[in-house]
Amino acid sequence: MKANATLEADLRALERKWEQITDVPKSPRSLMDVIEYSLGSQKKAEVYVNRLLAYFLDPEEPHGMDAEFLRAVLDGLPDECDFQVDIHDLSDVVVDDQVQVEKVVDGTTESSGIVDLLIEVPNEWFLMIELKFSAKDTQTEFYYREATHVGGRPKTDYESGKYYLYLHQSDQPSANESNFANWTWQEFRNDVLEPFLFENAARFPQRTVNQLREFNDDIESISGMTDQQQNEQEKVELYLEHYDAISDVTDTFDDRWETFTDHWGRRLGETLERDGYGSVSDFDDDVTGFVLATDDTKRGDWRFRTSSSDWGMIFKDGWWRHVDDLSRVLHSRADDRNDVRIGFHHRLGRNRDLALGERTLNVYFRNMGANDQEFIDEFVDAFNSRTSEIGDLLPPRAEITGIKDDMLVAAYDIEVEDDQSFFDAYIESLNEAFVDLVVENEALVSVLDDIYYETIESVYRVSIQSD
Repeated sequence: MKANATLEADLRALERKWEQITDVPKSPRSLMDVIEYSLGSQKKAEVYVNRLLAYFLDPEEPHGMDAEFLRAVLDGLPDECDFQVDIHDLSDVVVDDQVQVEKVVDGTTESSGIVDLLIEVPNEWFLMIELKFSAKDTQTEFYYREATHVGGRPKTDYESGKYYLYLHQSDQPSANESNFANWTWQEFRNDVLEPFLFENAARFPQRTVNQLREFNDDIESISGMTDQQQNEQEKVELYLEHYDAISDVTDTFDDRWETFTDHWGRRLGETLERDGYGSVSDFDDDVTGFVLATDDTKRGDWRFRTSSSDWGMIFKDGWWRHVDDLSRVLHSRADDRNDVRIGFHHRLGRNRDLALGERTLNVYFRNMGANDQEFIDEFVDAFNSRTSEIGDLLPPRAEITGIKDDMLVAAYDIEVEDDQSFFDAYIESLNEAFVDLVVENEALVSVLDDIYYETIESVYRVSIQSD
């Protein structure tokens, strides 16, 4: 008890001192600002940032970071990008700037453009990045909809994924092409660059660290960011002063969170069973089976998959199939990753701050980004043709998003009562979402089911029945 009292006192002191950090001196001007590189021409600024960012991202360059900065950027991409690539091994990644993108018809180039950055594993996946500071977007629609070749290679050669990102100023319009994920320079600095510097400055060559810091300042200068930052040095000193208290509570919570990510499926099933909605069925270590208390086979059995620290998958048995044998029902990614799936999900890792800070749980219905592009497009078309019907079936907390992947979203408050933990409250909210969207929404599940199987038949010319 005494240890907890001491811990609480330390945390109160930390909070008081943090609130006092309000006066921020102006930072010295960056080198680029002094030589007026950014002031003479926005085009010059874009070229400068483009080349420097490509240098830092390329594991082959002699900056001493190997693939660590690239991994941090890929891991920090916005949710909208739907980047679903294993980034543990980046040894085959190629980073290029000013890459030609072409529309080729019958061997003849009809039109072309130059994309600022291309990160790729040839014949597997690519991430196309367009950088903007003030110029208008004129190319993203062409890159996504018309272009057939990237860097001289057909887009169709990239079997694992094709991803598109538009990096721009916060006060400028988003990309013309809705399938480009939008990311602001402010978000890039706050979510990736500055945390990367804070955590790794002592590990890398001093010249590289200084270049990254200068790069950070230059982006702020070019993009006209005016929001003052909290005094970084005071924050560091405050962190060091209360390191033991911060580490204690953080490590304890992180351990509990990790355990929770491994067991939320079983806990959700048991909560639903407690409330009389069905029964938990044994399945495997990563998947909890749940059988609805109904004779309606249209809705079928459900699966809660807990194999990821981020993606919490909730799907009807049969909504995940192997493309080469569509009668084959899956419950995890096929070894060759040649599968087609839809389902509900909640993001544990990506939405952790939302759950903890705002006490909000978002549950999505998703047309998976790793599906074949033809399936994605036809599923979207079929869904959109029935939006009026689907909208009438949604519970009050849910809405149609209008985007091609997370097509529905439902937000639930995580209400922590005096006699329960945060994790208990999270499960109760997830339970409420499943009841709203599935248990008490036979019609919604039926519509999604119909669209899934109709799209499979249209794309793959195979007729299968809902299980």
